Amino acid sequence: MSSQRGAKKLLEMYPQLKQGIAMARRDILGHIPKTSNNARTGYNRSTKQLTGVYLNQYYQEPIDKYVRMVEPGFLFDQEERRRVKLIQLRRRGKGPPKKGSGKRKKK
Repeated sequence: MSSQRGAKKLLEMYPQLKQGIAMARRDILGHIPKTSNNARTGYNRSTKQLTGVYLNQYYQEPIDKYVRMVEPGFLFDQEERRRVKLIQLRRRGKGPPKKGSGKRKKK
């Protein structure tokens, strides 16, 4: 008990000693000094786990470019279906107009 009282008195008498202890505590234990009661320190955000790795795993880069480098003219299923449907629509006369012969050209 008496040693605790003595330490408190020392800290009250020498504020530099208190600052030195706080700096040592910060360096050794990683404590963040309290600036005021309601001040935000950003500690919570700095310790959060980063999400970039998980986002890259979820939204992977499409392989279209690499597949076409290996096999030119390759079409995925959806692209093939679109192309076939467009050919059918053009045969019936329902497809898109040729370049430069749209609504404005007819006027």
